Amino acid sequence: MSSNFFSQQDLARRNTRILVLLFSLAVLLLLALTNLLAFISFGLLDPSRLNQGLSWQQLPWPLVGTVSLVVIVAVGIAVLVKWQQLQAGGKVVAESLGGVRVLPDSNDAAERRLLNVVEEMALAANTPVPPVYLLPERSINAFAAGYSPADAVIGVTRGCVEQLNRDQLQGVIAHEFSHILNGDMRMNIRLIAILNGILFLGHIGYYLLRGSRGATLRVSSRSSNNKNGAGGIVVLGLGLVVIGYVGSFFGNLIKAAVSRQREFLADASAVQFTRNPRGIAGALKLIGSHSQHSRISNGNADENSHLFFAEAISRWASIFATHPPLAQRIKRLEPHWNGKFPSATDATTAQREATTDAKAGAASGTSYAERLQQALPLLLLHSSRQTEPAMALVCCLLLQQGDAQRSAQLRLIKEMGSAALLQQVDGLCDAVASLSALQQVQLLQRLMPALKALPESRFVVFEQLLQALLQAIPSLTLAPWLVSAFVTHNLAVQYDPTEISKGYLSTGLNQHAAAIAQLLALVSAAAGNAQQQQQAWQAGVAALGFNPADSRPGADFSLLDAQLPVLLALAPQQKARLWQALEATVHADKLLQDDEQALLLALALLLEMPYNAATA
Repeated sequence: MSSNFFSQQDLARRNTRILVLLFSLAVLLLLALTNLLAFISFGLLDPSRLNQGLSWQQLPWPLVGTVSLVVIVAVGIAVLVKWQQLQAGGKVVAESLGGVRVLPDSNDAAERRLLNVVEEMALAANTPVPPVYLLPERSINAFAAGYSPADAVIGVTRGCVEQLNRDQLQGVIAHEFSHILNGDMRMNIRLIAILNGILFLGHIGYYLLRGSRGATLRVSSRSSNNKNGAGGIVVLGLGLVVIGYVGSFFGNLIKAAVSRQREFLADASAVQFTRNPRGIAGALKLIGSHSQHSRISNGNADENSHLFFAEAISRWASIFATHPPLAQRIKRLEPHWNGKFPSATDATTAQREATTDAKAGAASGTSYAERLQQALPLLLLHSSRQTEPAMALVCCLLLQQGDAQRSAQLRLIKEMGSAALLQQVDGLCDAVASLSALQQVQLLQRLMPALKALPESRFVVFEQLLQALLQAIPSLTLAPWLVSAFVTHNLAVQYDPTEISKGYLSTGLNQHAAAIAQLLALVSAAAGNAQQQQQAWQAGVAALGFNPADSRPGADFSLLDAQLPVLLALAPQQKARLWQALEATVHADKLLQDDEQALLLALALLLEMPYNAATA
């Protein structure tokens, strides 16, 4: 487990605090400007007297309080409304940008290549395979959105799919996965909501101006006082529009300040995932030579511009750019680059290569994943991309070897699922049983996009079936519980936004000692005999600095079920300590068996921690 991702998650968390501070300063400035505008608009302050100075006693403090309260409430409502819109996670962002979900079983060559690459990078990053959305844009760009790996989505433009060859597409997708692991997505979604509040005053001014046109005409034949009142509204509207532009100015500065360095980090992380700096560098070069570059034409591109792989909208000044210049990013990846972007001829050749790669990729499958791990049988690969067979595969992963237990579980599948589901389980269970433990975890990762296509009513029934299959196991062990908990957690966030982990807890590990000791006890059960299990458990507890008890606690999966949201919401450095304890438990016997490695991989998936089994 690399601690780099934990430290970067912690840095993203600190950046969020900086973001809140910058937002507070921007709101204070907007308060001052709005109060000044209110004084001038309604004749409470003569602009000619400003150079003579004003005493605090001359200010109309009741009005100051009223205006300030109105501004704070308006900005707060704007932030909360946008925050509420984003509660459902990454899919809301993708759909707002015009994205259309790519079906997991798509037969289109280009889409199949894209899905294969996303699967590969998910395996390399050890995250659930996310749903993929295709944006109808001819430019080259991509983004990742969501609060956590469980609700993350990947968005890719049509130009990205059609213009990039396979290595370049891998580099772009790997860059987005680094944002998922580094904790940038959570910060980016908060940034969208906060900036909406800053810009809200400008929207109010715009609507005041529209409403004041009719008001001005109606008062044209009335008293001068009424005219002055209507004129004040016009001045107020114009002023708020100007203040909106000021808010936009500071909002763009905030986005630029928070986003740029994270892009350099994501580029470097992409190279770690792909082992190929030329892929992502080649994508950046093509963006520099492409006629539409990385520009996004959708009306919501501005507020989401910091999410993208490259600059999504044109900026009149570089200080507002949310991404570093292309040349700087390429130079960091290829220090000896000559500074020249490909010609139009080279770009056309690259497009032909991308088309060829798409057709070859659709036929060859996930070559990169095969180099990382052993390939899964074709039957299971195809089944994992379809909703009904994907449900059957989860059931197969929970089937027990004992005849009595297995018969009871198969009966539950027929009664609570369907006869068709049972038939699919029967046709797939032998292939699943032949997989190694590591391959079974891989299969679990791949199932997520197909399962997330379930209608909510089907998900509820499926969740009940999974719980029944667990309860049919007399002596429940950690492996089947991990399967059920992982599937339930990742699917629940698709249908219930309250299940999404949106923030970090400020509590320490000591306050959750009982649940953590229980988790370590269950992990230590894979160590061997009773003495080895006790030693493994004590090694894990000691790594946390807890006082080890005389014996391990008994299995209590209900406690883990209740505490899972807490463990998911631990702050990055607390999670790093927890992971060190889990590794200490597994490595207590100085050996790392394949089953233990698979267990660590599954735990990392469930707890949303970065882990690479190939380098463990």
